[in-house]
Amino acid sequence: MAVNDADFDDGKMAPEVWSGALGYKGTHRGGGIINPQVHVLPVKTVLLRLYKKPLPGDEYPGDYGPWWFTPFEYKSACAHLGVDGRALIVGRAGGKSALHGIFATLSEWYDGSPHQLACVNAVELTQPFRACYGHGAPANSLGYVATEKLKGTMKPMLLAGNKSARQLYLHRCFDYKHAMKPLLKADTSTDTAFGSKGGLPREIANAPRLAFEV
Repeated sequence: MAVNDADFDDGKMAPEVWSGALGYKGTHRGGGIINPQVHVLPVKTVLLRLYKKPLPGDEYPGDYGPWWFTPFEYKSACAHLGVDGRALIVGRAGGKSALHGIFATLSEWYDGSPHQLACVNAVELTQPFRACYGHGAPANSLGYVATEKLKGTMKPMLLAGNKSARQLYLHRCFDYKHAMKPLLKADTSTDTAFGSKGGLPREIANAPRLAFEV
């Protein structure tokens, strides 16, 4: 039994989960997953999340928001690009890093702030989770971001197999943070974590891949 089974109807996505996994915020679609599939993440699964540290009054979800990815996806991106984590963060403060290109979720990562993707969270699940999983979708930023140069359709960087990186959507994640064990200090700097020699700490980067990851 997954800790968030209440968000799923007999294992299937409830309408609000489906909408969230597709990247919708109201009527606007800001990235999301092309064809989300439901998977159960087992205990001890390690997940990574990039985020902007929210200020009082911000609507950003912070360290336990819905969008995550796996260490396997991180390593796959590094291997495809022939780099380690240090190269992925070049240009991050200007919204031009490889991380921005790989994970295009507009509602959290593309509104022109120099603080976007500034922090990283890593957790280990202590209970099973149901999550939506799939390749990242293009994002339409018209009328959503203030920065003129970012307006239009943004497509995620294509990796192995000419496909975008795979993402995980955990609906109402904050409500289930009690089932996640932190592996990094709160608000760990992305530049520090990815920028260290070799990139992310080995125990995080080398976490076992999930059964459905290929």
